[in-house]
Amino acid sequence: MKKDKEFSYNPYLHDAIYEIVENQIREGKPKETKETLDRLMNLGYTRHDAIHKIGVVVVDNICNVLKKKQGFNEKGFAKKLQALK
Repeated sequence: MKKDKEFSYNPYLHDAIYEIVENQIREGKPKETKETLDRLMNLGYTRHDAIHKIGVVVVDNICNVLKKKQGFNEKGFAKKLQALK
């Protein structure tokens, strides 16, 4: 059986993604980011953990944009945020 690649922690990438999420919250664009933060915190996640969960969606979206060479799909992004639990 083939082993998955191991990924090391990259503090610069972590900080960049965290900043993207914080900027979206501060600017209210898209509004679903702040709504998701509030919802996740109401479910019991810490602010930090909620931002990490949102950051996973950000990274997934960035990867899709780069792979498909298409623009940002705000509706698709919002749908993925709404699916977070």
